[in-house]
Amino acid sequence: MRPSLVYLSVLVLSSFTWLGCAGRVLQFDRADEVLKNAEYEDKVQVKQVEPPPQPVVEEIPESPAAVKKGAKPAVKSATTKDKKKGKTAEVVHLPDIEDSEGFTGRRPDIDPFRPGEKASFSLSYFNVVAGTLDLEVKPMVEVNGQKAYHFEVSAVSNSFFNRIYMVDDKAVTYVTYDDLRPLNLSITIKESKQLAETRTFFDWKTHKANYWQKRITKEKGEQSKKIEWTILPYSQNVISAVYYLRTFKLAVGKKIAFRVADEGKNIVFKGDVLRKEKLKTDAGTFETFVVKPEITVDGVFKPVGDILIWVTDDDRRFVVRLESKIKIGTVVAKLKSLDKGRE
Repeated sequence: MRPSLVYLSVLVLSSFTWLGCAGRVLQFDRADEVLKNAEYEDKVQVKQVEPPPQPVVEEIPESPAAVKKGAKPAVKSATTKDKKKGKTAEVVHLPDIEDSEGFTGRRPDIDPFRPGEKASFSLSYFNVVAGTLDLEVKPMVEVNGQKAYHFEVSAVSNSFFNRIYMVDDKAVTYVTYDDLRPLNLSITIKESKQLAETRTFFDWKTHKANYWQKRITKEKGEQSKKIEWTILPYSQNVISAVYYLRTFKLAVGKKIAFRVADEGKNIVFKGDVLRKEKLKTDAGTFETFVVKPEITVDGVFKPVGDILIWVTDDDRRFVVRLESKIKIGTVVAKLKSLDKGRE
């Protein structure tokens, strides 16, 4: 699994091992034709919309196949009337793997996201700045008739590092407004040694995901693969997971868990809230929680290295720092600027 932010930052920084590469993006005459994915484009229809008011969200049940017979519901967060039966029904935050504090159904009581939000980070390795990482919240969109958040993450190498290895990578995901489920994941990779497009489409009616990868390299030329697999209810992808973490209320000692689906695998993301820390950055000083992620695949713990994420102790819970230890040294993403977006 690509551990989201770490995946994109390491794309820039691990490239120090490729010192002999030409400092420009790989050139390929038929790249646009080869990397085009009409099958994915047919499945994901997007248009701009105005951001909707925050509703009181009623219960959205899991699929019948995912709910064990006789299982108890998650912790109650509100009640709503069943008009036909005249009874009071529980509104719960599903799935029960997740903490329900601060949620009404699948909606956080306070929405942490604002259109126009942008956090920019400098990416460094052994105190050498190699590039920039941006986390953005774009204007709301409508995807296949559903209102959705538009999240975008990009990693770009700087002019100095371009002489060694050039990187210009971007990931885009749309997440439903009402119940915070990802509808897609689109990753574009433009680098000195490869061009690639990966696309994932999440079909929540059938609980199936389709993954396509098209890749061009100097050594192997054109390559492609496709995967289809069954996904568990309310699974995030590796990019939406970074944003979804921000919907949870944090406290020292608390453990956060939610599902992630990626490249044919169903994964559980767990985050331990280690401590509180006052963090000084170029964008200001923040009171933060330090979260350490862990990954479980099919019930088996998978080490992903020592990763730490700093999240602000407020209702917005911005990501303001990232550290990831790799084989030699540590990749660090330091906050340079923060635009909180439209209030």
